[in-house]
This record gives sequence, structure tokens and C-alpha cells, in this order.
Amino acid sequence: MKKVLVGIVALVLILVGGGYTWYHTAYGGDSYYVHIQEDGIAKKEKDDSGQEFTRYYYTLTGYNEKGEAKEMNFTGDHNLRHDAYLRLVYNDKKGVTSWEEVQKQDVPQKALNKI
Repeated sequence: MKKVLVGIVALVLILVGGGYTWYHTAYGGDSYYVHIQEDGIAKKEKDDSGQEFTRYYYTLTGYNEKGEAKEMNFTGDHNLRHDAYLRLVYNDKKGVTSWEEVQKQDVPQKALNKI
């Protein structure tokens, strides 16, 4: 009975660990910081139903907490506010998976010095 219980616990730990690893690989990533100073490039697009909308494209150099640079492409559904600081989550396989506005004081110092 103990061997079966130990086997079940081990299996659960392996599944949880594997699930976390898969999730982090597919959706996680490293944080990079950018400073918005210009408008994005506006492009009119259509969704599956034919409804027209505008998407804004950005190509910026982001910096991680160590001050290392990476050029990144990302989009927004509206033109981003000038002088805003963003934290981008960059995944090696998918590129930028998400972004959010942060306060200047929340940007790591090494990244802020490069921005």
C-alpha cells in the first residue's frame, strides 16, 4: 500500500513539474522594459467577421534587469501613451507575449539607465 501511495505522489509531482515547465516554455518569458516616445505604426485590419479595426505596431529596444538589450516587435489595440514605461514579457519561441504599463520607479535601475 505504501509503495502504491509513494508511486502516486511521485507521478503527481512529475505531472505538476512537467506542466509548469511546459507552461513556462510556452507562455512565460523574461521581462524587458521600454520607454514609449513615438506613435506606433497604424495599420487597418479586418477580423474574421469583416469588421475593420486599427492595430498599432511597435519595434523597440528593450532592456532586462541586467541592462542587456533585445530588439522586440509588439502590437497594441490603441496608440500607446507617450512617455509611458512598459514591461514586456519576451518568450524565445513566441516573441512578446504580453505587456503592461509600469511606473518609472518600478523599472530596474540598469534598464532605466539604458532607456
